[in-house]
Amino acid sequence: MENRLDLNLLLTLETLLAERSVTRAAAKLRSSQPAVSAQLARLRRMFDDPLLIPGARAMTPTPRALGIAPRLSELVDGFRAIVQREDFDLSTAQAVIMISASDAVQCRIGKWFASMADAAPGIQLGFVPGTRAMIPALDSHMASGQVDLLVGCSTLIHHDRLHMRPLFREHLVCVMRRDHPFRGDMLSPEEFASMKHLIVSPMGGDFSGVTDGVLHKLNLSRRGTVSVPSFLAAEQILCDSDLIAVFPATLAHARSHVLKSLPLPLSAPTIEIAMAWHERTHQSPLHRWIREQIASVLTEQTTETPAA
Repeated sequence: MENRLDLNLLLTLETLLAERSVTRAAAKLRSSQPAVSAQLARLRRMFDDPLLIPGARAMTPTPRALGIAPRLSELVDGFRAIVQREDFDLSTAQAVIMISASDAVQCRIGKWFASMADAAPGIQLGFVPGTRAMIPALDSHMASGQVDLLVGCSTLIHHDRLHMRPLFREHLVCVMRRDHPFRGDMLSPEEFASMKHLIVSPMGGDFSGVTDGVLHKLNLSRRGTVSVPSFLAAEQILCDSDLIAVFPATLAHARSHVLKSLPLPLSAPTIEIAMAWHERTHQSPLHRWIREQIASVLTEQTTETPAA
């Protein structure tokens, strides 16, 4: 009696019991008739039973084989389920998805998920701010599950082991409170540089951004009076001060009832916003669905920028 377990033999036995023919089983297994005959001989030794008795038109299973068949099919189906692509039902899926993004992106994604949360009662979205300290360890954070998805400036994503999907390009505008002392419709570069600036730095702590490089080429500079990591905080400060800031154009448009926006008097580059994720979640149907939904939501309205 052969006791060594061989899963290939069990698959062959399942096929033989279904086809009742070595020839047909060999064709279904994409193998040769001699190879399947040799496997049947090993199966007979393994179970110490003939299992299938040759007949004129088909092989006849022994009582032992008939007793094995239902349990064998259940066992083999279980192994197939392990190696087959995972599927999920949104209504029963259980998961916590951690997303690193600025507060502007968090608001956009959060509003979308709140509108459909009843359809996915077992899924929770958690948001963590992108920080300067996190970027060097981004790969390990994603590998460990501390972060599942990053949405931010593509220039911050430099990890070879991460997948990245560009989402949109955003241009920048100058914003200030609606009753700001500046009453014109257009700022000159000199006027822009001379004003007191609030810097929005999603990574935290920056007092310069993409606009400063452009100002430098014009032999101009600005002074950042306050730096905050949040657009929500920036809006509150702008509404109660004479500071000005640089916002993504679509975010400025969405907040036009409290903020006045003017064209940026500089040839500032557009900002490419991307989504990044780890190989750990790359093939997961649930995570793929989340990524597709978020990409659709965010491309409807651009909302993110680096320090500007």
